[in-house]
Amino acid sequence: MKYFRTLALLIAPFLLVLSCSSTTKVASQFNTPETSGQTFHLESLSRTAERIFLDDLVFYVSNDETHLYVLVDFMSSRRYQHAREFGFTLYIDGSNSVKRSFGVTYPTGIYYQLGNYPGAQQGYLDEPNWSNFPENRSIKEAAERSSRQNALLVQRTSRRDPMQPFPFPLAQLSAQNLMLHLDDDERTGRISFAIPLQTRSTSQFAPDITPGETVRVGFEIDPIRLLDMDMPGTAPLITSETASGRTRTDDDQEDRERINRLLRRMGDPYEQWAEVTLATPSE
Repeated sequence: MKYFRTLALLIAPFLLVLSCSSTTKVASQFNTPETSGQTFHLESLSRTAERIFLDDLVFYVSNDETHLYVLVDFMSSRRYQHAREFGFTLYIDGSNSVKRSFGVTYPTGIYYQLGNYPGAQQGYLDEPNWSNFPENRSIKEAAERSSRQNALLVQRTSRRDPMQPFPFPLAQLSAQNLMLHLDDDERTGRISFAIPLQTRSTSQFAPDITPGETVRVGFEIDPIRLLDMDMPGTAPLITSETASGRTRTDDDQEDRERINRLLRRMGDPYEQWAEVTLATPSE
């Protein structure tokens, strides 16, 4: 759709500024964080590892011989709301890898999960009150649950490989020793990532990095990447316009109004990177 392409052009300069910002350099600690009970989480990492500040979030990192552990705390409720709506991606790129070679998106985002319902994504963006209609409320609740129960994975070896994420249930990833957990109070969130270092028969999803290596770790919320797809042509399930019997037009004025609404809704794209030197057992 024309106004989605225009929106991408408007936000592109923000992405350029973010990608050109200075990179934080971090030394990982060599330890295995504690977990408790049957629920995986990395709460203990916040008590043992260095606290690394990035714009709107704090993260902690450690590794052992098999996993990289990353704990992310959101410091901004608005930024966390964007992550809940449009997904939060952790990238891990080895020293010889292309940028965004390995990525895990968790939560996947309400908007992504609404793609399972015809017209819901467009209605969710276009209509601020879309979720308040009874016909849509249960759909949004189901999308929120799916966003927490699934993750998206990207694995690339070349810049020519598409940034095409593949969905996986958390249980399937856990069986491959990739573990994720979200603590969520709807205002702030804490996300735990345990990522296998190497691809093995028991860990098929891994960035193939080693202790002692310096890797690039990225944090991203990018609604524009989600919008860069063929949007369904069906109408939203129900909006204030359709409920009142109004019809839509495709004139330039409406496009500008929609773009302004989307910019307010999505906020600025978020991208921060750090160089992390993985610890070795002798450290």
